[in-house]
Amino acid sequence: MKKKIEDHRLTVFSAPYAVFTIICSCLSWIFSEYRILMFQIWYQVSAVIWLVLAVTAVVLLIRLLKLKKLRNEINHRKE
Repeated sequence: MKKKIEDHRLTVFSAPYAVFTIICSCLSWIFSEYRILMFQIWYQVSAVIWLVLAVTAVVLLIRLLKLKKLRNEINHRKE
């Protein structure tokens, strides 16, 4: 029977981002004269986060392809 591995990384990432988004929204409603500024701050932080996630995905994909290539070479040598 396989034991399920719990991974809380998504929760650890999502919770602070959700809190940040809520804080930015509340502050933009309270200080309506700074609404554009709050939106720009939120947008820039979100863009950086998505950029980091995209780069991470590309790096992991490259590592996966290298591992597959290595596995294929090992399997080919065994034959």
